[in-house]
Amino acid sequence: MRPTRSHTVARALAALDVDRLSAYEVKGLPTSAQPAGFTLRDTAHPSGAVVSVLGAYGPDWSALLARLGAHLEQPSVGYTVEDLEGLDEHEVMVRRANADELQARRALEPPPPAKAPTPSRAEVLEAAGQESLF
Repeated sequence: MRPTRSHTVARALAALDVDRLSAYEVKGLPTSAQPAGFTLRDTAHPSGAVVSVLGAYGPDWSALLARLGAHLEQPSVGYTVEDLEGLDEHEVMVRRANADELQARRALEPPPPAKAPTPSRAEVLEAAGQESLF
């Protein structure tokens, strides 16, 4: 398991335009009064590696957690999101994905659409009713 610090996960989530909150902004507030956003903190995994804990907050925290997790698990981003014993229902563990996990995700992605072949100069001229001299 690769160590994962919360500041690297925060960089990966910066593209989503979701507010990062401090734990003090949401502590003790009912769900309906919480601002929408996420928190990150570092914790020790049972294996001894440092991992990040991502928490989603706000009235629709489950949809936000799903959105953040889906973004982090893209092969181009390269994280794995999992449940960890002892976390609240609105929190998940985030760690760097290993090569096998990334390879399996890439295999599940649909192939990019095939590009149409670019016509040669002679074909373009012929389609325009002209002839090439050479």
